[in-house]
Amino acid sequence: CWICSLRQVDLFQLQVNTLRRYKRHYKIQTRPGLNKAQLAETVSRHFRNIPVNEKETLTYFIYMVKSSKSRLDQKSDGSKQVE
Repeated sequence: CWICSLRQVDLFQLQVNTLRRYKRHYKIQTRPGLNKAQLAETVSRHFRNIPVNEKETLTYFIYMVKSSKSRLDQKSDGSKQVE
């Protein structure tokens, strides 16, 4: 499934500050002083275990793609097309 491939994202490539923000956002409990590899492993484990409603996610994605396209097709100031 395509959602499964998203779960294969290499979070070890993220910066430490990004991993910390993710941890803080999701209120993930860890022991203090984790190094980058430990933090990335903890965040990866959490990310892989987030439940995903595949049908709902795909529907929302398609909606966003279509609505973004229609916004680009509208005139920006009433006289010019957005390109």
